[in-house]
Amino acid sequence: MRPDRLLVPQQPHRSFDLRHERLPFFTNPWHFHPEIELNYVVNSTGMRFIGHTIERFSGGEIVLLGSNLPHYWKNDVVHPEAENPAPAEAIVARFAPQFAGEPFWELPETKPIQRLLNRAGIGLKLLEPLRTDVARQLVALLENEGLTQLTALLHILDQIAHSEAVLPIAPGYVPNQQVTRQSERLSRVIGHLMQQVEAPVSLAEIAELANMNPAAFCRYFKSQMGQTLTQFVTDLRIRYACDLLTRTDESITFISEQSGFENISYFVQAFRKKQGVTPARFRQRLRGV
Repeated sequence: MRPDRLLVPQQPHRSFDLRHERLPFFTNPWHFHPEIELNYVVNSTGMRFIGHTIERFSGGEIVLLGSNLPHYWKNDVVHPEAENPAPAEAIVARFAPQFAGEPFWELPETKPIQRLLNRAGIGLKLLEPLRTDVARQLVALLENEGLTQLTALLHILDQIAHSEAVLPIAPGYVPNQQVTRQSERLSRVIGHLMQQVEAPVSLAEIAELANMNPAAFCRYFKSQMGQTLTQFVTDLRIRYACDLLTRTDESITFISEQSGFENISYFVQAFRKKQGVTPARFRQRLRGV
């Protein structure tokens, strides 16, 4: 998959990008950037796409993403209340792998951080008690300035580097060696499919997004993705259905519709082929039945 390359703004008053986002929903599409990203979702729920994984996220989650690791947060549909007009909130720090200078990472004291940043190439999720401690420090980081802020960020990274309370997010993920050769054509298509996972897919519409005729687009997509458009969309929808089966008590028919399947029989057949069990049995196993 080839996502959009996000241009992280350079801050004239600091060596890394730090922002506190409060929005109705997270706005970045499926993207990547060479900068390392430490992302603390203060408040929001939905699905996150990191590398080749699709998982549920909720408020409080902190992840560390390595250089050029594709990612995207898709919020649940939430109608902002008057007292909370911006239900999606995050604190995000992004910095170039060599933002402190290459010799800096060769120091004995900083080599653990360098190894951590390399491990983050598959994404790392912070667990307790590390997560709560780092969350507190990230909130405080917003109030710091200058060298105090920089050393506070290095302290956070050093703490993560020496902790075992981290979980790989996308083990086995191998980044596309051409990921930095941005493909705007494929990026538009993948971004549209991920953001509209439950919507009907029209080959003509998708091909138009890529500025190609349908036949040429089908050949192009298969050559780039290693699977047909139909296979890709079906896999994406089944992973989305797995999330709904896990966290809701909605009927199988309702989940089939919410996942973009117009035919319940086809949904059950495709789900069984991908997961090895029917949707109903999948849910029963989750509940120990």
